[in-house]
Amino acid sequence: MPAAESEAAARRMFEAFARSDGFALRGLFADEAVWIVPGDGVMAGTYHGRDAIFRFLARLPEETDGTYTSELIDVMASDERAAALYRARGTRRGRRLDLDQLLLLRVEGGLVRSVLALPSDAAAFEAFWAP
Repeated sequence: MPAAESEAAARRMFEAFARSDGFALRGLFADEAVWIVPGDGVMAGTYHGRDAIFRFLARLPEETDGTYTSELIDVMASDERAAALYRARGTRRGRRLDLDQLLLLRVEGGLVRSVLALPSDAAAFEAFWAP
């Protein structure tokens, strides 16, 4: 798959999330996709399968009273990989999140197969998502 297709998959994911378009998101992930969020916070974990990933993504607005946003800054891509740099913002339990994060995606056949989320400030990320 050309790098342009990997980049397009990453960009479509952010566009669909911004529109709260679950139907569009559903078509971007492989059935057996995996999404990994490091750390110990309430959103940390390894989410196996498309349905588990959608439950995880649905929790973001629930946990932040609808304040969570992700603004795509840039995408770098190769034939089977994409790195999406974005700004994550939100409020939760009197805490504020405003930091850059990186999503490392593996894309095959136009579908996202895996995602690894990496915050630029792990301590701030952990504090925000603490129970």
